[in-house]
Amino acid sequence: MQIYMKPKQIERAELVRHINEKRLEAGLSYAELADIADVDASQVSRICRGQFITFGASVVRICTTLGLQNTQGEGTTWKRSRHASDPNWAKLERSIRRAWDNTPAGAERLAKVIAAVGEITRK
Repeated sequence: MQIYMKPKQIERAELVRHINEKRLEAGLSYAELADIADVDASQVSRICRGQFITFGASVVRICTTLGLQNTQGEGTTWKRSRHASDPNWAKLERSIRRAWDNTPAGAERLAKVIAAVGEITRK
């Protein structure tokens, strides 16, 4: 069972500001963020405009993709995670997941291809 927090208006506004800052810094459109976060583009649009009631799964996915974390204290605050995934890394990870056939052999093949590309780009 998932429990969703219902944010206060000021908490929602703060989160929306952080989401849009990170999205714009990464140069991501709503559609690109939706693809990386695996959230419907219309939901991304609504969330980026502050049109959500709870910190549900889609909000959490977007925040995770953009490297935002929830810190508890007096009220709910959002900040950039020191260990946040870079949106470019998230884009790369999504591409790798699409290419992987979910087998150990497939993982080994992809790892070898990526290592070979790394060797070429270092030369």
